[in-house]
Amino acid sequence: MEEFEQFTRTGEVLGNHIIVWGLALLIFLAVVILAPWVRGLLVSFLARKGEERGERFNMVKRLAHALIGGTRRFFIAAVALYFAAQVLVLPVPVSRLIAAIFLVASMMQLGLWASTLVGAWIDKGLLDETRPDPAKRSAAQLIRIMALAIVWTAILLLILSNFGVDITALIAGLGVGGIAVAFALQSVLKDLFASLSIILDKPFVVGDFIIFDEHMGTVEMIGLRTTRVRSLSGEQISVSNDALLSTRLRNFKRMSERRVAFGFHAQYGAPIDTLQAFPPYLKTIIESMGSVRFDRAHLAEFNELGARFEAVYYVLSPDYNVYMDIHQQILVAAARWFEENGLHFAQPSRRLLGDIPERDATRAELN
Repeated sequence: MEEFEQFTRTGEVLGNHIIVWGLALLIFLAVVILAPWVRGLLVSFLARKGEERGERFNMVKRLAHALIGGTRRFFIAAVALYFAAQVLVLPVPVSRLIAAIFLVASMMQLGLWASTLVGAWIDKGLLDETRPDPAKRSAAQLIRIMALAIVWTAILLLILSNFGVDITALIAGLGVGGIAVAFALQSVLKDLFASLSIILDKPFVVGDFIIFDEHMGTVEMIGLRTTRVRSLSGEQISVSNDALLSTRLRNFKRMSERRVAFGFHAQYGAPIDTLQAFPPYLKTIIESMGSVRFDRAHLAEFNELGARFEAVYYVLSPDYNVYMDIHQQILVAAARWFEENGLHFAQPSRRLLGDIPERDATRAELN
């Protein structure tokens, strides 16, 4: 009764005038009603605009669409309650409760936004929709679980810290436990992180032809612990991811063009004009072929075998069969030119010079 008399006399309820309560209610309703409406407008706008402006713009647009669309109603309600409480004079426990509600809702919404970013990064950065790979999808799922665990652990620690809980001992305990697990699973973790490194850095992908150590073959599968390679002789080679990254690896699938340097010898005795005419002929032959860029052709040196010619060209294709077909045509053309011009290919041989009759007589005396 006393409170009603005070209301009729001053117009105040719980220390705030009725007009202030009305303003707080208006703020609360405005945020609760208008925020979802604005969110819907933005989501619709982002869903239909900008498809023709390039891949980077579309990626940013899709990310903004996911973040705005992922804004939850509990966060909007908490924001509305917080702003409405700013115009009111409330008891300290009530103010702390509203601040706690706003803090928890904000941290949870922040965690949802971070989860959306992690999912977008994994889906667009790690997974290739045009080339589905079960092993890569499994590794990406593992990365997703680890990233989400880190995000929500950080959110939980921030909430506890803001509520006055000392999290130093908890973080220290998690650190000690993590070190113990890391030592116990050292071999497994090395291969696991090597697998993640292969997925992120992409030194090779499924289908690439690679050479490592004394092995070579086509990558068939990239697993969490091992990578499987099909060798040229047909057998499957399984090698741990850590060992594979620790060695020098050559990826021939990334080759855009192939440099070919070759040479051969002509026997001594050929006319100088004939020797001088062969490099221009070789240049003409190489330049007449498709998918080839000529570099040079020279009479390189005279050595113990004969006159050595050297030529360099580039095959504008990484295909090994294309290279071999072109190189075969060049060698056949060179052999035909040698034959037509009376040249002979040099071959390793040694001749002993001396007085043969005297040598035979000396051998007879020894016998």
